[in-house]
Amino acid sequence: MLVIGKNPVSELLISDPGFISKIVLLKKIKPDDKLKDIVKLAKDHRINTMFLGYSDFKKFFSSKNKEEGISQGVIAFVKDYEYKPLREMVEDCRKVKNPLVLILDNITDPHNLGAIARSAVCLGADGIVIPRHNSAEVNHTVMKTSSGAVSYISIARETNLSNSLEYLKNNGYWIFGTEINAQKTIFEIDLLAPSAIIIGSEGKGIRKVLLEKCDHLVRIPMAGKISSLNASVSASVFLYEAFRQKNL
Repeated sequence: MLVIGKNPVSELLISDPGFISKIVLLKKIKPDDKLKDIVKLAKDHRINTMFLGYSDFKKFFSSKNKEEGISQGVIAFVKDYEYKPLREMVEDCRKVKNPLVLILDNITDPHNLGAIARSAVCLGADGIVIPRHNSAEVNHTVMKTSSGAVSYISIARETNLSNSLEYLKNNGYWIFGTEINAQKTIFEIDLLAPSAIIIGSEGKGIRKVLLEKCDHLVRIPMAGKISSLNASVSASVFLYEAFRQKNL
C-alpha cells in the first residue's frame, strides 16, 4: 500500500515507523522544512529513501486522479493496514472511562472514511468499526485524507455489523443511531457511558436491520433548508457533542 503526502507520511514516521518499508521523494531544488524533517526521521529509523525526478516520480500516481498530491513530493511504501478485531478493541476500551466507538454503515467514499477518522482522533473516539463489504477500506486515499489519523485509532473490519452491535450491547454499550425523523436530538441524550454511534450513508441512511438494534434514535437539529449533512460532517457533530459532555 502507498501513503501519499507530507502530513500522512510524517505522522506515520512518528507513530509507527516499522510500518514503512521505503520512502520515495521528488527531487526539489528547495525542499521545504517538512520534507527535510521526513528525510531526517527516515534516516533516524534506517528507512531506505530514494529521490526521483518528476517523470519517474509521477509514474506512481494515477493520471486520472488529480487529488493524489504529486506536488507534495513524498510517497511511503507500507504494509497493508492491519485491522483490529472487534473483541480486541472492546478489551482495549475497558481501560477507558466511557469509551466511544463509531459504526460506519456503507460509507463507501474513502474521502469520507478519512475525514471521519481524522475527526474521531481529534475528538477522542476510541475505535471505528466498518463492514467487510460495501465499505471503503483503509488505503492511501484514506491515509492522506485523514492526515495520518488512522495511525492513531483502531479500526475493526467485521463481516456482520448486526452481530457486532449485539456484541457491543452484551459488553455494556448503548447503541445510538442517527435518524432524520427521530424525536430526540443529540443534545438530549447522555453520552457519559460506553456508547456506539452508527453513521449511515448519505443516500440511504442506516439500514433497517441496524436501526432495529439501536437503543436510541436521535437527530441533529438543523435550520431546515437542507435536510441532511454529509456523513463525515454528521459524525463530527455527534463526536463533538460527546466530547463536550465528557469535558464539561
